[in-house]
Amino acid sequence: MSSTKVKKQLKALLKAPDNRFCADCPQKKPTWASINIGVFLCLQCAGIHRDMGVHITKVRSVELDTWKPEWVAVMKKWGNRKANAYWEANCPSGYAGRPTEEEALALSFKLKKFIRDK
Repeated sequence: MSSTKVKKQLKALLKAPDNRFCADCPQKKPTWASINIGVFLCLQCAGIHRDMGVHITKVRSVELDTWKPEWVAVMKKWGNRKANAYWEANCPSGYAGRPTEEEALALSFKLKKFIRDK
């Protein structure tokens, strides 16, 4: 599959209603992705994912990196809504819930805890 075709598929996935927002916060137009979890992320949340290590989540830029067809297949299989339903199903007691847009922009403790807890 050509890289142009892969990019087109990726852009189409980003236009899906479930993927128009970051998987972990309310930020619009995510430009990063976790290629093994199958979610689209904003820059701030992508940084938190990277801090967790590649043994947990593998982050790539939607615009800057060259994508492999198998990564796009993972994104098609999961997407933000389906992945969040899976990962948030067994959140620990005392779960703080999804951060607000302001908390996300401030890279708050709540955002980091939300991502790591789910």
